[in-house]
Amino acid sequence: MKYDVIIPVYNGVQKLERTIQSLLQQSSIASGQDSFSCLIVDGASTDGTIDLARSFQDPRIHVISEPDSGMYHALTKGLKRAQGDVCCYLPAGEFFEPSAFSTVSEIFTTHRDVHWLTGMNVLRNEKLQTINVFTPPAFKRKFFTKGLYGTRLHVVQQESTFWRTTLNELIDLERLAACRLAGDFFLWKCFAKQHELHVVSSILSGFTSEEGQLSGQIPGGYRKELKSLRDRPSVFEEIHAMVLREVYKHKRFDPRKSGAFYYDLDRKRWARG
Repeated sequence: MKYDVIIPVYNGVQKLERTIQSLLQQSSIASGQDSFSCLIVDGASTDGTIDLARSFQDPRIHVISEPDSGMYHALTKGLKRAQGDVCCYLPAGEFFEPSAFSTVSEIFTTHRDVHWLTGMNVLRNEKLQTINVFTPPAFKRKFFTKGLYGTRLHVVQQESTFWRTTLNELIDLERLAACRLAGDFFLWKCFAKQHELHVVSSILSGFTSEEGQLSGQIPGGYRKELKSLRDRPSVFEEIHAMVLREVYKHKRFDPRKSGAFYYDLDRKRWARG
């Protein structure tokens, strides 16, 4: 499969190489099973980001550098150019596990009904040490449009989420470009109108908690923007989500029983629980 990987960046010279190297080190890329096209969309950085990006001199890595209005404006530019089989995006500094593409490709190839997929939620500290990992419970499609994931319920980890490029047709790109903080939610809302989000019990990527991140620049800003984009949930849906949140706190999820994909050691393949 061919992957379109979009990296929105602005003044990320200290982080960008880590992200690019994680692409070059994918096991399925090295074996020739998969291929990729990486588009670095830079917002006219002034710290050497562009020089670093161009220093790779790799025909699979493309660079756009021009002023933009934020990360989701940059992301939109990349989505418009995506032509491969699978799409994803990473902020500069985050990175994929070496087996990420291999895992996603196996599931997308074997299960044609799976249109978007997310892995385990992984949290890292500023030293890149993993401090929390869990397999999220099955997602309910109707809760996406109501904005209940990331508010009442567990967040969808954007860095660990992949989708078939055909889903880009479902996105209102102008509205996405206007987002400042909750563009990931808007993407999920667009996808969920037609397709279920599936979970694989595997580490694909992760989120690194560091100072100066977009999500922490405006306290409460993410939720405020999310609520402006969602369809208002009913009181029953709010209560349902809160009950589920309490259930999830006290229940350890077995991927084999929750509907997630897990690796079957006996059959040596990814199986659906």
